[in-house]
Amino acid sequence: MKLDTAIRETVLREAEVVAGEENLQREITWVHMVDHPDIVNWVKPGELLLTTGYNWPNDAETSRRLVRDLSQVGLAGVVLAVPHFRDHFPEEAIDEARSVGFPLLELPWAVQFSEVTHEILAKIINFQAQIIERSEQLHRALTNAAVTASSLSDIAITLRKLVGREVSFTNVSGELLGTSAPEPEAQALEAQFVASLSESPVNSSDSPRPTRVSFKLAGRAVYRLRLSVRLHDSLVAVIWLDLEGAEVDELDARAMEHASVVAALHLMHQQQLAQQEDRLGYALVAGLLDGEFTATPSALERARVCGWSQTNQYRICLVLLDEPIPLTTEGLNRRERWVEALKHQLRVTEQPELLAIWLNQIKVILPAEASPEALWESVTDQRAAIAVSRVHSGIEGMATGSKDVDALLPTLRPGRLHRFDEILFPRALLGDANARDMLIERLVTPLVSRPRGESLLETLCTLADEGFQLVNAARSLGIHISTMRYRLERIEEILKVTLEDPKIRFQVQVAMALYRLRED
Repeated sequence: MKLDTAIRETVLREAEVVAGEENLQREITWVHMVDHPDIVNWVKPGELLLTTGYNWPNDAETSRRLVRDLSQVGLAGVVLAVPHFRDHFPEEAIDEARSVGFPLLELPWAVQFSEVTHEILAKIINFQAQIIERSEQLHRALTNAAVTASSLSDIAITLRKLVGREVSFTNVSGELLGTSAPEPEAQALEAQFVASLSESPVNSSDSPRPTRVSFKLAGRAVYRLRLSVRLHDSLVAVIWLDLEGAEVDELDARAMEHASVVAALHLMHQQQLAQQEDRLGYALVAGLLDGEFTATPSALERARVCGWSQTNQYRICLVLLDEPIPLTTEGLNRRERWVEALKHQLRVTEQPELLAIWLNQIKVILPAEASPEALWESVTDQRAAIAVSRVHSGIEGMATGSKDVDALLPTLRPGRLHRFDEILFPRALLGDANARDMLIERLVTPLVSRPRGESLLETLCTLADEGFQLVNAARSLGIHISTMRYRLERIEEILKVTLEDPKIRFQVQVAMALYRLRED
């Protein structure tokens, strides 16, 4: 803890600072009580010396020399108990301390040194415990970021949440690779980093610890920590952390060092992934699934050549491999074997080979008429899992299908095939607004858009209210039982369900209730 903090928050508030007021930011590492003629040999840097003054030199020059020596040792300061053996520090000691900026404090004799020691050391121990706890939080959060981050901006945002200040990644020339700062500030930030690195480039001999760099902005000096990100002994990026002032916090330095390792792992993985994807050529499918496909004539022609059509219907299948992230060389090889097995089975069944890979995931665009179960049974090793979307068509439909299977990721279990419908109803019950809307669109909305849809909707509503008792529902609607059976067949045909299934009945009842709430 710092000396000024001890003065504010411990019994040292009773003390009077008589010299060195400008250096109260000195760090206290320990509290030492010494009354010995040769004090200098008994103290160490960072200690706060408590003394009764019993052995303080009476000779003026010796007193000055003692202050200089204690200052050179690097003490945080000296606390003298007064008045007892001495009423005050000697004037020459105060003058010398002021000239070298060495803090001297006078504490009332009634305040026991044991009380000072207890309070300050307790604060120091508590502070160290907080540092350890915060370090653990940093470790866990950044380790998690190494697994989940999809960009350097994700890592920067994670670190900003931990330290409370903006974080940026640049290449060695200063061009932004990712930042936690808002988008409008990115261009100005990049100009600052480019200027700084052109003036002071990074090189392989740079310190492995973060260094403080100053920037002149709007006529004032601001400071950032800078640390190189190394990959296989090559400089691949630079991480920057904004500072509140000129001081460097040890925790900030640790956080940057950990983040640089995470960034190096991320960049290494991106390099490997790019090499794999360049070789296997998944740009088309990735563009469709990410919603970034541009429907130019040449792009659509390429899609048709690959076997995809805007008018056909498809399901998106996501295979989640049992491989830790980041992928090892063995993991990459196993993923490639999975890809080859999927492509082989698609060729055997005469389906288009529309695949994309990302980390430990493989996504397949599968025609709606093809069986996901058959595909899964032909390639599964009972360790991976597969998610299957609803049926979609068109460019937007592919991105929606990709979101369907992404939503299933937290529920996937090894060796199992999971369809999107499995989670739709549970998520609706849990209050997911999107899931509720999708449940209504699946079990209610198709009736409204059809001819005589109002009567079919009324019939379904009455059936739900009457517990699907046809006679009671027909009587409530005032129609013949034959008409009720006809309408029931039409409802099942339109919704593509069977209302004989108790689970479907319950889902319909919930969907009707949600529909009424929404319409009301």
